Amino acid sequence: MKTKIKKRICQTAMLMVTGCMMTGNAMAKDSNEISDGIYSWFLVQAYDDACKINGGKTDIWEHEIEGRSAEEWITETAKSYTKEYLAVEQQFEEQKMELTEEEKETIDFTVERYWNELGYGRYYAEYEITEDDFAHILENSNKMSKLYVQEREALKEEVTQKEMASYIEEHGSLVQYIAVPYTQPLDENAEESEKDAWMDTDAVYEEYKERLESGENMEDLIREVNGEKELQAAGISSSYSDICLETLFLDSNSSLSTGFKKKLKEAPEDEIVCFDDEAQYHQIIFMKKAFREDWAGIELYREELTELIAEEKFNYDVAQWSEEIEIANEDDLVGEEEAKEMFSEK
Repeated sequence: MKTKIKKRICQTAMLMVTGCMMTGNAMAKDSNEISDGIYSWFLVQAYDDACKINGGKTDIWEHEIEGRSAEEWITETAKSYTKEYLAVEQQFEEQKMELTEEEKETIDFTVERYWNELGYGRYYAEYEITEDDFAHILENSNKMSKLYVQEREALKEEVTQKEMASYIEEHGSLVQYIAVPYTQPLDENAEESEKDAWMDTDAVYEEYKERLESGENMEDLIREVNGEKELQAAGISSSYSDICLETLFLDSNSSLSTGFKKKLKEAPEDEIVCFDDEAQYHQIIFMKKAFREDWAGIELYREELTELIAEEKFNYDVAQWSEEIEIANEDDLVGEEEAKEMFSEK
C-alpha cells in the first residue's frame, strides 16, 4: 500500500494520522475555501517534493514528474495536500474535538521559534505566506495527531502477520553485517588503561575482509563479533541477536546514511559487499538476504511494523476520503504557469 502524501503539513511537526473514523458520511460541508497563503505553503511543499523526485532543481521544468509536466504535478499535488488539510479540519469538527490549552501554547511556542527565531518567516514571506498561515498549518498538524491517537490502538490490532510480511518485502531489507568504526587516534596523554583498551579498528576491518576472501563464513564472523567484549568495547558491532542473524533495515530508518541506503538497494542477495560509510565513520561488510514469511526476527520489529502499517493505512484512507472534497475557490488558486513562474525566479 503506497501513499504519495507524506509531507503535507510541516517538517517541524509529527504528521500522525489514522482513518477508521473517516468513512462515507463524515463530511460536514460540501465545499471549502482555502486561503492564498495556506495554498502557497502546499505549493512550496509540492515543489520541494518534485525536486526530490527530479534529483534537484536542475532542468526540472524540462523533465516530467511521474508522467506529467513539473508544473502540472506541482499544482495537482498541492491541491491534494490542500484537500487533506480540509479533510482533517472537517473531521476534527465532526468529532467535536478540541485542542487543549497546553497544545495551543506549544503551537504558539513553535510558531515563535521557527517563524521568527529561526527565520522561516523571512523565507516564506517570498511566497506571501504569513505567520497566521503557518500557525494554522501547525494547528492542523496537531489535529491530525489527535485524530490518530483516538484510533491508533484499534488500527494496530487489525494489522496481520501477512501485512507485516508484505510491508517488509516492499519497504525493508534483511542484512547480515559487521560494522567497524574508523580507528580513533590515541591521545599522547592517554592513561595506561586507555592505551590498553585502544584498538586499531581499521586493521580489524581489513582482517575480516581477508578472512572472508579466504573462505570463512560470514555468519561465523558475526557470531565472533557478538562474543568478543573487546571488539564491542571498540565500537565494532554485528547483526547478531538471540533470535536471528539478520537485522531489518526499513526505508524509513533515518539513522542510516543516504550512501549506505543506496548501496543496500543496489546490492545483490547473498553476496559479500564492502562499503566505506564516510557519513557515519564506519566501514561495513554486509550481505543482503532474501526475506521469508516465517522469518523469526519479525518479532523484534512487530511494534514498529504495526505502527508504520497503521499510519500507512490511514494515509491511504485520508487520501481517498479527501478526494470527495471540493475546494470552493479552486478556480482562483495559482495555476500551472503561475506556479512555474513562482519557483523559476528562486
